Amino acid sequence: MNPGKVVAIAGASSGAGRAMALLLAVRGYPVAVCARRQGPLEELVGEIRAKGGQALAVPADMGKWDEAENFVERVVREYGRIDVLVNNAGWGIRSAPFDELSLEEIRQGVDVNLYTVLYGCRAAIPHMKKQHSGHLINVSSLLGKRARSNLAVYTACKHAVEGFSRSLVNDLNAHGIKVSVLAPAAIRTEWQAKAGISLDPKTRLLEPEDLALMVQYLIETPGHFSIWNMDLVALEQSFNPF
Repeated sequence: MNPGKVVAIAGASSGAGRAMALLLAVRGYPVAVCARRQGPLEELVGEIRAKGGQALAVPADMGKWDEAENFVERVVREYGRIDVLVNNAGWGIRSAPFDELSLEEIRQGVDVNLYTVLYGCRAAIPHMKKQHSGHLINVSSLLGKRARSNLAVYTACKHAVEGFSRSLVNDLNAHGIKVSVLAPAAIRTEWQAKAGISLDPKTRLLEPEDLALMVQYLIETPGHFSIWNMDLVALEQSFNPF
């Protein structure tokens, strides 16, 4: 473990991002968190500090370049560096046939599920190159490898995150920068409700804390290798293989 690593987490106001921040802060990592909702961020930082951890909150919409850049710059000003960026921002696009989505829903879906990752990486990479080290962890989904009916835009964005991240591995490994994709199946968060998807309450799902443990594991891998892609599925959970 290297608690000296500064970890920035996008999309940390709830769910998996919040769980990541809490776990890593308790383990001694200085953390910085961002999300669009300021209230939950401040509550999270207060909880971390009450437990003796270091935390910085920056309200930001990572789907907007100026705000993504400002988040990373604030992290570097506060802590002097940025060692890990977890691109976890995203939400469930309404489950519906593609032709029934409005153009605004399509645009918002791409902004929050793809541009957040692109802008986060674009803002962090120059700093990591200067350090000759860093770790980009892009949270994708099993739908980045498969597909599900009525989630065409979300699926397209997650396929794009996978392809983008694979390209970054080739671009950045010579600079000492790791790139990992964390691809979970369904998680017990607000995602399904926002997308309008109903699941059997008896279905076993991943918990936010499961993703937090996997992020800790990725961060703490030895420096001479990286895990580029990690799929995560709850036992007894089934998924569409196509």
